[in-house]
Amino acid sequence: MEMRIDNLSPAMGSVVATGWEPSGLSDAEVWDGEAYHRALYHDGDTNRPVKWHNNSIDKLIEIASPHIENGSLVVDYGCGTGGSAIELLKSLDERGMEVELVLVDPLVSWFSKARDLLGERDDVHFELSIEREASGRTSFRRLEDILGGRKADVIISSSTLHLIPAKTMDDLALQFAGSLKEGGAFVWDSGDLESDLRPESSALLHDPYRGVRELLRLDTIRSARLSEMSDDEKDDHERRLDRIFPPPLSIDVLLGALSKAGFSSEIQDKVVAVSREDAENFVLVPRLAKIAAPLHLGEERDDAIRGALHTALRSIADEGKGDDEGYRSHWIFGCHRLSQ
Repeated sequence: MEMRIDNLSPAMGSVVATGWEPSGLSDAEVWDGEAYHRALYHDGDTNRPVKWHNNSIDKLIEIASPHIENGSLVVDYGCGTGGSAIELLKSLDERGMEVELVLVDPLVSWFSKARDLLGERDDVHFELSIEREASGRTSFRRLEDILGGRKADVIISSSTLHLIPAKTMDDLALQFAGSLKEGGAFVWDSGDLESDLRPESSALLHDPYRGVRELLRLDTIRSARLSEMSDDEKDDHERRLDRIFPPPLSIDVLLGALSKAGFSSEIQDKVVAVSREDAENFVLVPRLAKIAAPLHLGEERDDAIRGALHTALRSIADEGKGDDEGYRSHWIFGCHRLSQ
């Protein structure tokens, strides 16, 4: 299945996506977006998704598709480099359906890659979800404000909700409820939510990377670098790194927030295999590889991560949650409608 690069009429310009456009990105930021995209697609080819991405996002699209019609307004909340949007557009293009797709994300390096990939389509709109206040502080924009009062037919969110702090989940659920049309649907997936649904033979998506983080706490060179910092600097540094792969959130937190916002819930799950190669490509994305800081960028950091990942995956295999080829991740999919 292929995605149209553009869907322009001859009279239109060559770049017609609307909304946010990146500017002034550093080479490091550009590579961060490219590296994450390549962790989802072999050699960056959008027609060759890696298996774990394809096998998880296909289920999300299967659940969302019955709620999408010609002319629907669809929001992709937390779209990253566009992995979910690309696969959704492939499906819609194949069926000859046209929608208005609004992509929302806070991370400039990843979001700029989404713009690079999808900026020539006239059915895609980009909205950066953070803004700088007059005080200089950065804050998240509310979804209702991003949509300017318009209501979406469908909101999707892939591999994002497990990163939302529990204390803000209630408010985000209310934003979703306030941004959907009557009869609209909120559809999401996550491979990193703890629940009673998870088979004993599967792990969570980020378990290997949390394992890498813990193993690298004991790295001799890293410990020596940390010792050169003041106690306050070290504590702040380690707290920031702990937020890259935070402890898994319970699904009860998410479902409780959605219920309070007036949503009904239908839940499905699936076990998705992740190969060792794909796991390594994922954790070596620069933004994610910061879990090894203050090890130096490049060979020093990458080699330390590879060694720790090998150990972490071996431990997961010993627990019966993987094998020599990789590990099994447990994914949850939700479809929610506003209760009548």
